[in-house]
Amino acid sequence: MEITLYQTLEDRENPEKIEAEGPFLCRHKGAWLSEGYYFWDTHIELGHWWGETNYLKKGYVICRAYGILDETCWDLHGNGNHRLEFEKVCEEMVNQGIAKSETLFVPNVIAFLRKTGKFPYSAIRALGVGSFSPNQSIKGLVFRLKFIETNKTFLDLRPAIQLCLFEKRSLSLRDYLIVFPDNYVDSAYA
Repeated sequence: MEITLYQTLEDRENPEKIEAEGPFLCRHKGAWLSEGYYFWDTHIELGHWWGETNYLKKGYVICRAYGILDETCWDLHGNGNHRLEFEKVCEEMVNQGIAKSETLFVPNVIAFLRKTGKFPYSAIRALGVGSFSPNQSIKGLVFRLKFIETNKTFLDLRPAIQLCLFEKRSLSLRDYLIVFPDNYVDSAYA
């Protein structure tokens, strides 16, 4: 399945370098899915939300790319078997005394599995539940609709799904181009 991906970066006024060298690796120690190339799945609005939340001083750039969601992605959002696999790894880590259940975090599980050499995936896809508050809106638009008035449950039309690629061209990534801000689009900077 073809997917559209968006990477949000701090604006360092270097659009030529961004398009020539992108995507860019995230090495932040707080990265949710371990070190890798982070993208938002499908919705550019999430890229804007991330930029407005994290890059207030200098501004931000959003790049779009396309990829193929295939068996090389450990899809913890859309594949129930992959979630069961993740759960088994968590149980194994706790049972072997590698981690306590209360201090078991997603990136630690991923790092453990990658160190074992039994990790056949080149990317991870996951939904960060609670990363985007139900009270927030993106650019003034609300994308969460309640099913019924008397219940708090809702349909999330812009779920905060992230992809972390372990290699620049995982998922056959291609066509990495700046799509925001407008002054960097269509070779306006050349």
